[in-house]
Amino acid sequence: MKNNITRREWLVGSSAIAGGLMLGGAATAQEMAQMMNMGAPISKDNPIRMTNNENPYGISPKVMKVIIDAYKLAHTYNFTTGRKLIKVIADIENIPENTIAVGAGSTEYLTAAGALCGIAGGDLIAAYPTYASITRSAQNFGAKLISVPVGGDMSIDLDAMRKAVTNNTKCIYLCNPNNPIPSIIEKNALEQFCLEMSKKAMIVIDEAYYEYARDPNYSTMAHLVKDNPNIVVLRTASKIHAFANVRIGFAFAHPDTLKELLKFRSNTTSYPALMGAITSYQDKEHQEFIIDKNYESMDILYKMFDDLGMRYIKSNTNFVYADAGQDAQIVHDKLLESGILIGRKFEPFTNWIRISTAKPEETEYFVKVYKRDFG
Repeated sequence: MKNNITRREWLVGSSAIAGGLMLGGAATAQEMAQMMNMGAPISKDNPIRMTNNENPYGISPKVMKVIIDAYKLAHTYNFTTGRKLIKVIADIENIPENTIAVGAGSTEYLTAAGALCGIAGGDLIAAYPTYASITRSAQNFGAKLISVPVGGDMSIDLDAMRKAVTNNTKCIYLCNPNNPIPSIIEKNALEQFCLEMSKKAMIVIDEAYYEYARDPNYSTMAHLVKDNPNIVVLRTASKIHAFANVRIGFAFAHPDTLKELLKFRSNTTSYPALMGAITSYQDKEHQEFIIDKNYESMDILYKMFDDLGMRYIKSNTNFVYADAGQDAQIVHDKLLESGILIGRKFEPFTNWIRISTAKPEETEYFVKVYKRDFG
């Protein structure tokens, strides 16, 4: 079996070539030069991006055309397209239109929720570790952060969070699935927690990876918002829709709660982004393609973890989390030498690495390099 592969074979990414990568010897400098990323050979300066939980396939061609065409009206103001997108989302989620707000990514509403908590002069409770956007905002506005360590199985510990609630608690943040640990909260337990604890504080549920979750024990909490002003659900188009640098996100909340959140909105959503999102959210075929490829890549990574005896967390996102057995920064830096960029080190699990899924053929290259350097 040949050890070197051609550029054309890499781009095609056939299963035969993937097998060759798995079974061949160590990745050579020539092989590395033949790997392509964004139209150029991969290198330390142009790595395969397995770091920020991005969609490696990018925006679909259909959506890209809509966005480009929309720029023909870039010189005009548009005040109605957001309502059209809200109607699309309302139909998909089966929730009232007046419980949905659009923003430039979900970060706008994470920041807004954190600000509301801080201004109220209270505490924000969050798992540790978890996504930190809302916690930074809350602290910037004067809130005290109460961090609740994840449980022994590395999932969010709802019982421990209950015990952390006091009369000063203003907000409880739940990232579900979580990040950097791709665990989920069982749907019935989460709904009970939300209904119970929303009597004491605002519950903010970040569902950035909602579309990727396949576990039957997972569910959105969007259905709770219309009748409960203390439950907020956030979504983003940055992941499965690949809008990371286009910026579209949503807050689902009671109309009274949306009014408060919208006070902090920057109003920076653009007409091309809105038009692209309208098309993307209705393109179910492309979404299924992305999800299938995501799980194909995760299966490749799981096999490597099993082969090497590495502990890992089963994922319902577009990234995996595994125990490398040594400092994550060392692993990060070594992989970068071969043109692979993985996630940074996350406290307190400093030996664990977060690996965003790439295309399956890129993932095969990752496995080859990882086994060479750490196997």
